[in-house]
Amino acid sequence: MEEKETKSLTPPLQDLGECKVVWKEEEKTKVGRGKITNDDVNFVYLTGEKGTVIVNKKDIIAIKAAAE
Repeated sequence: MEEKETKSLTPPLQDLGECKVVWKEEEKTKVGRGKITNDDVNFVYLTGEKGTVIVNKKDIIAIKAAAE
């Protein structure tokens, strides 16, 4: 059985450094700022000054890297 190599067009989310994530939650739009510490098939883990938030990838509207 052959294994297919999957290539992503985007860099890994952990490589973004400081970023801003916008997502929808219960009819509201939420914004989180910090560093993405991990991501898997369903979730993104964003750690900032106030702690860590786990966001479902289906709910993410935008991810923007902070300007350096």
